[in-house]
Amino acid sequence: MRNLIELRLPLDEATTALTRFPWDSDAELVALTRADALRLLRRYLHGDLTAVDCQRWAEALEGRDDIGLETGFENLLKGFLFEIATPALFGDLTPALAATWETTLCAAEGDRTTHAGPGKPGRA
Repeated sequence: MRNLIELRLPLDEATTALTRFPWDSDAELVALTRADALRLLRRYLHGDLTAVDCQRWAEALEGRDDIGLETGFENLLKGFLFEIATPALFGDLTPALAATWETTLCAAEGDRTTHAGPGKPGRA
């Protein structure tokens, strides 16, 4: 799982390896952090990943019980995954949107309030 989250392996290989883990779990095995989300965005902005690669990455992680979210940033990261995983609702990932998310993730101080993220105002 960490290989997928940190993009240590090619996306196809990492998502295939993820199928070895059951979807439902009583325990979080790893946690997604802002640094992980930023790594994805920066690789996209540098041209190493496509918007579709980013969508597939987010789809693979979103909603899994065995993947936790960085403490204090749960709502922000949940919103990030949801937005990147569902371009039909929020539009395709673009360099401008990636840069906005990069700024949002870097500036976040914790979920003392609900973070809507750059996609839709007021969305939690």
